Amino acid sequence: SSQSGGILQATAAPQPGSAAMLRPSALALVAASALALRAASASGMVDCGGHYESSCDRCPQGNKWSWCNGDCTWMQDPLNADDGMCVASLPLGGVMKANARFYEWALNFVGGGFVMLIFACVYYSKIIVGPPKMSKITGISGWRLGLFDCLGKPDTCLYTTFCMPVVVGKNYYAADLCGFWPGCLMTFVLTYSPLYPIGVLVRMYFSGLMQKKLGYENNVIVNCFHNLFCMPCVVGRESLEVDAETGADIRCCCRMTLQYKAAAAVENLVDKAEQGISRSCQRTCLPGGH
Repeated sequence: SSQSGGILQATAAPQPGSAAMLRPSALALVAASALALRAASASGMVDCGGHYESSCDRCPQGNKWSWCNGDCTWMQDPLNADDGMCVASLPLGGVMKANARFYEWALNFVGGGFVMLIFACVYYSKIIVGPPKMSKITGISGWRLGLFDCLGKPDTCLYTTFCMPVVVGKNYYAADLCGFWPGCLMTFVLTYSPLYPIGVLVRMYFSGLMQKKLGYENNVIVNCFHNLFCMPCVVGRESLEVDAETGADIRCCCRMTLQYKAAAAVENLVDKAEQGISRSCQRTCLPGGH
């Protein structure tokens, strides 16, 4: 109690759990955190984003990129999506840290492009120029394949999954739409970069030209939808159709046997006729038909 002007006034003591009691505790916690941060910096430890370690490579503790923050940056291995390392961020200030993801993508883009270029050179020497040299399509195509038919061809499926720009370059070369290298490089840049929407439009355009070359009906809306959501499947289907047209049988790794074009054309005509007869029979021979 206190006395002022002869009047006795009582001051209530702070109750446990009240804001008045919690405020000093919060301030103490902030002060303790600041002291811990100062002590960690003084002892040469690095900030991992939520804890401290003696070096950045000790930050992940098996948690990969999610525990590599603060003073450190996660560098993804371009050859292995499940591997990488936690390294110290470059001392370029906040701008570098804010753009860490861009630099990580750029490293993966350049590293992946270098590996793709080496494989493309081998593919070009073995498949395109041969011997035997890759043939061009003649326009006598077989029956139109399904979008997911490439899943039944393991070699084509592997090529389109891991080396899609190389397969696109081969398809464009065989269809005489453009050279192998322009098609390969254009597809790589537009597919594995923020320019992907432009890449979809470019692929839609070339898919239409490819279908005309092979004698198929061109549907712009379907081409746009397929290339937007399932581009590898579209490329795989085109590869199978081009290979059937040229008489090429391409296997891993960069092995090709080539059938004579006349024999391939006859085989395509027979295949188209058999498919047409089969579908006509399904319409007329099933119950309810005539």
